[in-house]
Formats: sequence, C-alpha cells, structure tokens
Amino acid sequence: MYMTYQEAMQYMEQIGKKGSILGLQAIRNLLNRLGNPQNSLPVIHVAGTNGKGSICTFLESMYRIEGRKVGRYISPTLYGYLERFQINGVWMEEDTFATLFEEIFPVLTEMEREGEALPTAFEVETAISFLYFLEEKVDLVILETGMGGREDATNVVDKPLCTVFASIGMDHMQFLGDTLEEIAYEKAGIIKTGCPVVSYPNGEAVSQVLKSQWEICNWNENPKPAFCVADACQVEIVEELLSGSRFLYKGKEYRISLSGTYQIYNAITAIETKLLLDGYLNKKSLALATWPGRFECMSEKPLFIRDGAHNIDGVMSLKRSLQKHFTNMHLIFIIGILKDKEYEKMTAVLCPMAEHIFTITPPGPRGLPAEVLRKACMPYCSDVKACERVEDASRRAMDMWWEYENSGEPAAIVAWGSLSYMGLIGRN
Repeated sequence: MYMTYQEAMQYMEQIGKKGSILGLQAIRNLLNRLGNPQNSLPVIHVAGTNGKGSICTFLESMYRIEGRKVGRYISPTLYGYLERFQINGVWMEEDTFATLFEEIFPVLTEMEREGEALPTAFEVETAISFLYFLEEKVDLVILETGMGGREDATNVVDKPLCTVFASIGMDHMQFLGDTLEEIAYEKAGIIKTGCPVVSYPNGEAVSQVLKSQWEICNWNENPKPAFCVADACQVEIVEELLSGSRFLYKGKEYRISLSGTYQIYNAITAIETKLLLDGYLNKKSLALATWPGRFECMSEKPLFIRDGAHNIDGVMSLKRSLQKHFTNMHLIFIIGILKDKEYEKMTAVLCPMAEHIFTITPPGPRGLPAEVLRKACMPYCSDVKACERVEDASRRAMDMWWEYENSGEPAAIVAWGSLSYMGLIGRN
C-alpha cells in the first residue's frame, strides 16, 4: 500500500500515546527484523545532560568542512518534526518519512500479532533514522541520546567509532537516579568494549564513574581503547563576546561562534574527539558551527537572547553568561518550563535577576501551566505576568524593551526554559 506523510503521522500519534518506556527489548526486536541497519553505520554516540547538541554541532561542522556526508539524529527539535532527521543540515522530506514508515509498519503489525512488546514512538523514530542514513549512504552518523544512555533507544549500536560524554548533571532524576554518580552510571551505559571514550571536563565524581565503566568494559582488551577527558586547565580564554569566543587550547588558538564559557568546553570535547579519531581537524570548522537556542543572540534591536536552559546546571550556566554580558541592564524574561523539571529551584536561581517576567505554557502535555510558573516566580520579581501564547509574551517583552530603549536605558530580553517553545520565540 502507498502511505502518505499525514497517514504515517497519524500512526505515529497512536504509537506516541504509549509514552516512554525504558528498556531495549522492543527496539532490538524491531531492528533485528529490519536487518540491524544501525550496525552497518559508522556512529559517534553522544550522551550527557547539557551540551550534547553543541558537541554534535561542532563535530558535524568538522566533518562537513572535509566534504563528508554527515547524518544527525536530534531531539528535541525547535522548528518541526522532521528536523530530527538531518543530513548535512537538511531535514528529511515528508515523502521519505512516509516511505520509511511504510517499510516499518508491517514489522510493527507482525510484532503485535505475535504478542511482542511494541516499540515506543521514539524507538520507531530511532529505527527510521538508521534506515534513512543507511539508504542515503552517509559517511558518518552523529547520534545523540534522548535521555540517559544505558536504556536509551539509541543504545543499540554494537560498536560505535567513539562514545562521547557532554556535561553530566542533575536531570531526569525520576528515571536516572538521585545522585550525580547514579546519573553518570546510566549515561555510561553507552560505553562499548573496544570503543574509545571522550569526555567533557566533568567533575571528579562523574569522571570516576565513566572511567570505572570504561575499565569494566575493556578489562580484557589489549591494547585498551583510549579514554580521554578534555582538559579545562589547558584552556586560556582570549575573548568572550555575544558573537562567540576566542581561546587557546593546548597552545593552539581556536574561534567559535557559539557564545557562553561552557561552549568553549563543549568545543574542546569535540576537538579531542576529532583528533582521537582522525589525528587532524580544520580549525575553521569550529567558527562555522551554529546551534540555535543556546545562548543565541537573535537580534540586537531589540537585544533578544534565547537559551534552552531547562535544568539546574543549565540555568547556572545561563546566570554566569548573563552576569558576564548584561551587567547593569534591565532584564526582561520569557520563561516556559516542563512540569517534570525542578522549576522552583530554577526560578530561585535566575528570577531575582529579572525586573519583568512573562510566563508561558510550553506546547505538549508536559508543559507547566503559565499560571503555576507565574506563582513560582513571584517571590523573586515584582512584575510577573502569565501569557496565553508564546507570541503574546514575545510581543509584550519587545514592547517593553523599546520603552527602555526610547528612554535611553539598556535592556535585554532573555527567553529561557524548555527548547520545545524556542522555535516560536520572536514571532509576532
């Protein structure tokens, strides 16, 4: 039968009602029936709490500048559903998705008929990404975990080229554990025997867990694959601006277009990965890397920043960036947070910096109601208003910015929180 994109998405919506279930049995069964396409792909597998997307972006740019065809599987997305399946920055076409789902649909039907556990929507999407990249004959897949690692749907590649760890912090505690060590242990589940590991300069507790799991996986390997931690002590910051940073790493100068000190550490993690795998990199590729929604300056008039800070580590990084770049400015916040996040702690960190706050409800069932968020912000700011639509909050914040501008007072709009609403920010 011929399936349209709309029909495929209707089936995906039905599958999505099942929700998220940890465990790999269903997706392994699905992929096995599809011929295990994931094991025919060269994969760099990336896990972590914050910075996964930025590290993946740096890596993608490093390989694309060499003329390589790079596939990326991304979640969450900012602008649209098919954004999650990309090759050299170009989204999958609707007809392609429909064709690939049509290929998977009989297998799902067969699994259901045989009483097998059925995969979730994310697992089906993951399988589709593998089929897509294999059919398109990509040179490399940069694969980002959805949540955790050990039982994440992406953790089905038998032998990736490398496993990479971004910053690991407190998030998704209801699934991953209540301590950094427990969360790091779950992330470390993507480590494979015989595969090198590269890590962001995490703290000692996290690094020890990663190193321990690498040693367990490779105790019988001779020689052992590399275990590398990017060295923050080897970083010398030359310049930090809203337009990006210049820094020295191990004596060599680099420039990036992503703003924020933490992006420098994401960059050196990507640098270590590329050098480990290939022994060389084109430094220009770092400056070409762009990643929307990560301390991104959307415009200068009005001065409008958006940042997907959606957990405690994220808001602490955002706070440091605001203190560095926006001292003595009036700050206008737009905030939307998911209800399963530590929103009370997050607002306590950032909201004392704001003079005006507009709260919104992010799209989807996980969105924290704007009114609930408004009440959480009120102890820290005297002017907090709940808005029905993201566009309304953007318009009101920009009107307020222009009032400050016309009176000669510097101000900045900062939209932060869930990435799920960031694609709507700035629209009228």
